Amino acid sequence: MIWVTWRLQRAQLITMLGLLIAGAGVIALLRSNMLEDLASTGLASCVTRTLDECSPAGAAKAFAESWSTSFDVARAVIIGLPALVGVFVGAPLFARELEQGTHVLAFTQSVSRTRWMFGKLLVALVPALVVLIVLQSLVSWWLSAAGILGPFMNGPFTAFNFGIEHVSPVGYALFAFALGTFLGVATRRTLVAMTAGLAAFVVVRLALSGLVDRLVPAQRLEVAPDQPMTVHQDGSLVLGDGWLDAAGQPVSSDKAAALIQACKSTPAGTSNTQEGYLACLPQSGLAKRYADFIPESHAWQVHLVDASIFGGLALLLLAGTAWALRRQS
Repeated sequence: MIWVTWRLQRAQLITMLGLLIAGAGVIALLRSNMLEDLASTGLASCVTRTLDECSPAGAAKAFAESWSTSFDVARAVIIGLPALVGVFVGAPLFARELEQGTHVLAFTQSVSRTRWMFGKLLVALVPALVVLIVLQSLVSWWLSAAGILGPFMNGPFTAFNFGIEHVSPVGYALFAFALGTFLGVATRRTLVAMTAGLAAFVVVRLALSGLVDRLVPAQRLEVAPDQPMTVHQDGSLVLGDGWLDAAGQPVSSDKAAALIQACKSTPAGTSNTQEGYLACLPQSGLAKRYADFIPESHAWQVHLVDASIFGGLALLLLAGTAWALRRQS
């Protein structure tokens, strides 16, 4: 059974193997060139410092600008790979056989439909996941070598960084693959399943992007008006912020804006000083600023929740695929 399935999908498997080899070679070459660039410009020690400590600053900026396109392309590839798995591996898996009628021969053999389905799923999905995980690891290995001069300086929660880290890409790939196989069985048309699967994957990814953040317990930081709100600069994911009154209750944004504007002027109508402005805020009812956030160190929790959601959807779709296949004639 495995041999027959491999023969039917050998073109896809060979393509994935070629993609893996080519991708690994390109990433290794780019990383090597980047390290040489860092050494030649005297920036090798900057990857573990802050930008303020990095010298010369102009060289650091030039390096970041010259490599930004390569970094963006690498991250876009990893973000796009799950969708490609769904479109080119999942969608045609059963749709092609149902469209051409070759499934009838498989259904008349001694192998059960369930075993036939799982055999095809195994041969198609495992190599695709291996390619994704290896390329994801290689891209992270490359980008991490750039340190603060690379994209990871922006923290783990930016859209491009979050989508390529930890188990999230695997969860997306499982969902895209299961979605493609389900639509393939439901529509019995390869092109329809590929097109609809891609569109549905993008819609679901965007729709659930905000939900994941809300399922992880957030922390709250409260500071006096004259204290900095550090969570906006330390890579944390800020879910909400605003002002608190003396009783610790949130102040509406409209009311806070009006009070802030009022404190910028003195009773005489002249511009207030910085000291006067900061003293006015607590007197007007704006005692503290607050921010609800997920710290950078808890990014792994968000990734686990993210992968769990998409993995659970994948299991439901695979169950639907099995049910639909058993009803095929």
